[in-house]
Amino acid sequence: MSQLNANISHSSNLKPFLDYFKRHNIEWKVTAEKHDIPLNIATCSVWLPSLNVMAFLMSMMRQSNRNIGLEVGQLISLAQISPVLDRAIHKCHNMEEAVHTLMELMPSLNSHISIWAEQIDGDWYLCHRGAYRPSTPGYEQAEWFRTFALLSVCRHFLGESWQPAKVLMTISPHLGKPHESSLEHSHIRFAHSFGGIQIPVSADFLPIEGINHDIDWTNHMARLCHTYCILPWFNIRWLAKLLGMSERTLHRRFVEHGTTFRLLRDNARRDIATSLLANEHLLPEAVAWHCGYSDLSNFNRAFKVWQGCTPSQYRKKAMQQST
Repeated sequence: MSQLNANISHSSNLKPFLDYFKRHNIEWKVTAEKHDIPLNIATCSVWLPSLNVMAFLMSMMRQSNRNIGLEVGQLISLAQISPVLDRAIHKCHNMEEAVHTLMELMPSLNSHISIWAEQIDGDWYLCHRGAYRPSTPGYEQAEWFRTFALLSVCRHFLGESWQPAKVLMTISPHLGKPHESSLEHSHIRFAHSFGGIQIPVSADFLPIEGINHDIDWTNHMARLCHTYCILPWFNIRWLAKLLGMSERTLHRRFVEHGTTFRLLRDNARRDIATSLLANEHLLPEAVAWHCGYSDLSNFNRAFKVWQGCTPSQYRKKAMQQST
């Protein structure tokens, strides 16, 4: 599970949208230049600032007067989402293997989206959450696209016309309800804390397969913390549930390996925060959200413990050193 900087997306994520623009004769290059999107994006392989990608798609939605995220998502194929993901999913034998593969690969495809499986009221969901606030331009388009992209993974095993019984979305009802007919056989719950689609897996399904007690255990836990620390509810109880063990057992494992959950989680959040503060022009509230904090004052206090200064002081120092 490789790690990326906290705020980038691979250019391949834009390919389905460019194909859509070409198919409908929609001019996109002028708008792309305004958002620093390379004009040769269809043929090159690069990493792009995620905010630029989302803002570009939002501008294209307004320009074309189309619900781009939803329309492209409905037509998306696995190969269009990611050739790497397409090859990996085709090697899976069932839905459960596909979920494991998706959770393993996602950090290498997008650094700002978390994917996991969770049991809610007895039903299993394939869940997702972005590192951006719902008020971010382009957020609604990104969530519709993400929902249908995950449906594409499921339909590889469950049939092209399959729809989940229940769908969770973070967007507000007034934005989502006009388009809920796109999933006419699904009950959609809007304004949820994360997105998700109900999936048919066995009752004893484990989201993450057994982890060996070897020298890489701590590194594996550190990578998991880096992947999921953007979730405000990320704590040892949640991680234990993801791993299919008791909180007490997981705590003991951390002790056996000479570390703690809090240390690894806070290290991950610190690394993301310092990277964003030094390299991006995000507002402090946005950086806090990236690190799993919905309250800026709590983030400021935590950051001062990590670095001995406030986020604004750290950014000022980083900017001075770069000039």
